[in-house]
Amino acid sequence: MRLACIAGALAAATAGIAAQQPARYVVPRTEFGRPDFQGVWETQFLTMLEPPPNVKAVTVTAEQAREIAADMLKNAPVLTDPDTAILGINQLAVVKGEYRTGIVVDPPDGRIPFTPAGLELLAKVQDRNRNGFDDPEQRPLSERCLENLVYAPIRTVPVLLPRQIVQTRDYVVITAEDVPGPRIIPLGVPAAALPSVGGSSSGHWDGETLVIETTNFLARDPARAGAGRPILITPRTLITERFTRVSATELVYRYTVRDAEMYTQPWTGEFSMTRHDGPIYEAACHEANYSMTNMLRGGRAHDKDAPPK
Repeated sequence: MRLACIAGALAAATAGIAAQQPARYVVPRTEFGRPDFQGVWETQFLTMLEPPPNVKAVTVTAEQAREIAADMLKNAPVLTDPDTAILGINQLAVVKGEYRTGIVVDPPDGRIPFTPAGLELLAKVQDRNRNGFDDPEQRPLSERCLENLVYAPIRTVPVLLPRQIVQTRDYVVITAEDVPGPRIIPLGVPAAALPSVGGSSSGHWDGETLVIETTNFLARDPARAGAGRPILITPRTLITERFTRVSATELVYRYTVRDAEMYTQPWTGEFSMTRHDGPIYEAACHEANYSMTNMLRGGRAHDKDAPPK
């Protein structure tokens, strides 16, 4: 009788604990039986690729996140994308409930581990971005409507960026309000051998996670633009991306960059995309791209007025 009472009490306690635990999220499936990521997903946060210089931790408390975000807004350039002000973007990125000061999560300090050769190339890219206004060909591919933020690895800037995912049995398609078009990833087949600006991608499923590997980049421009220092690529760079849906409204995106020429070790970035109920529009970058003309005109005027060296 005593043992029966004890067993009954343990069963009741276990049932009470189970009732308090949140139900495990079950990812919806496509008609092909794969995890369903279809729809429009957005990013809308201030977090840069690397933490601000005075911030040492990648993960912070909610109170620290508010202080860091306020400091970032206070020190933001006067001329910035109007989305930041119009939409009131004033928060750091949140990944599975954690506030992040930077997208890079490995190395643990959140800094991109450039090699000396990588730092040398980085300096050349940054000098080009500041001073290369003689010809359109000097400008980054993103400014020339030839590269977009959904190319591997997917990058963010502090604006509202919707991205749409469409799935079939054999392909995953990712498109954004950007140019020069959607990214089409075949599943279960080797990547194409033909180099391209976006690289050659091949995807497969690892349980509930979509894994995409991309290499064979046409490194006409060795820099991937984004929030902060650019990501450097070569034709030998290998980028592994992982998409995992953790709730009805959160899609976690994690990627690892490998290139022994540019980096002292493989490094990893991570952020979450949230469900977006609004529309997605075409950027139409090439239609009257006045920005390029004005940038070149402004750069030449600056050179003309600059004091002789």
